[in-house]
Amino acid sequence: MDWAGYTASLSKRINDRNLRIAVVGLGYVGLPTAIAFHNAGYEVFGIDSSEEVLKALRSGTSPVTDEIGLDVPFDERWRATSDFEEAISGCDVVLVCVPTPVGDSLEPNLAAVDSSLSSIVSAKHNDQELVVVMESTVQPGTTRRCLQNITGSSDPSEHGIHMAYCPERVSPGEGGYGVGDVGRVIGSCSAELTETLADLYRGITNGTVTPVSSIEVAEASKLVENAQRDIDIAFTNELAILLPKLGLDVQEVLKAAETKWNFHRHTPGIGVGGHCIPVDPHYYMEIARRYGVVSALSPAARELNSSMPKHNALEVLRLCNSTHPDRLLVMGYAYKPNVSDTRGTPVEHLVQSLFENGTKEIYVWDPLIGDNRIREPARRVSDPYDLEGIDCIVIGTAHDAVIDADWGRLSANLVSPRIYDGRRCLDPKVMIESGWAYHAIGRPFEEVLG
Repeated sequence: MDWAGYTASLSKRINDRNLRIAVVGLGYVGLPTAIAFHNAGYEVFGIDSSEEVLKALRSGTSPVTDEIGLDVPFDERWRATSDFEEAISGCDVVLVCVPTPVGDSLEPNLAAVDSSLSSIVSAKHNDQELVVVMESTVQPGTTRRCLQNITGSSDPSEHGIHMAYCPERVSPGEGGYGVGDVGRVIGSCSAELTETLADLYRGITNGTVTPVSSIEVAEASKLVENAQRDIDIAFTNELAILLPKLGLDVQEVLKAAETKWNFHRHTPGIGVGGHCIPVDPHYYMEIARRYGVVSALSPAARELNSSMPKHNALEVLRLCNSTHPDRLLVMGYAYKPNVSDTRGTPVEHLVQSLFENGTKEIYVWDPLIGDNRIREPARRVSDPYDLEGIDCIVIGTAHDAVIDADWGRLSANLVSPRIYDGRRCLDPKVMIESGWAYHAIGRPFEEVLG
């Protein structure tokens, strides 16, 4: 079949929902994506190397789906497996949604991408035409280069492998930013295939799907999105350090600034966590160095955002009269509200900094996280109201359960009712009127006692 015939056939099968899709990586991105395509009427194979993940999915449960309000499918169009041969055989499109972290030296780590692509190519039949769509964050040129290396050809299409890139954009825990809400960008090895895949993605999102001229443009767009966000957040965090020295509350200043139509507001905090914002700028900086470009903004933003846990720890000590508190309770440990994801959480670094500054006992309460997810020297507690003799409470994550805590009951367990709001999620006036010594990131210290 010629190329025009193939793309026309693929387009018809997309419209008829007569298509098999495989999704590699069933985490916070891959699983909702796989479920979205299943719910759109396609046959879907989910592939993951974790037997724990697969066992849970086969029983119809998943922490990911629980947090975002999705049901795990259970019919003949859905299968979860670790077997690439089973999933790729007869498959039309495979999406790669695996982690792309950085190593100990902050260099890009593409091991999961290379492994997944190798397994896909090995499992594909010789006469099979297969579209491989990378959704994981990579540098421009990575999708093409990896598939060229694995197939041993400058044109993987000669082996029935057709390349594309569509960066994931979901934001778990935030309403309105799920798979079905966000706009997408898609680029591929040909204009015809790009338009065909754009139609495929339009079937799972209400957002705009934007075709671009190449795989590399789509890859670059993802790096730019997250590197810019890191820079924007860094400026907000810098303001949270500076403005209190001028006797100004950063929140009031930001609220005033956002009355201008083109001001993009962020909120300062303990630090930047997750698997995108703290990671993707390093992919950007590495490729910039490789091409002889010295990035001034991105390294500075990374350094400032990485320093925020230490800054917040010192503010906690200031609230405690510049002496280390013996016993602290940190409420919230995940990297963002209302999810159980602890990858890259800045709360871990906050705890470590407090410990290094002399705090002997640091307890963590996070109702979404199990014991094995909280690292020493922190100690997990299942009920924050059982603790007594606490010197200070620190808000680490603005979970709904944290915001809605019984603060009157908690204050009775403190040596002195002191709270440090590292997420600016509580009402200062209410807390102060309730008898708390309240301090927060970006708030003048002189206002602690009201």
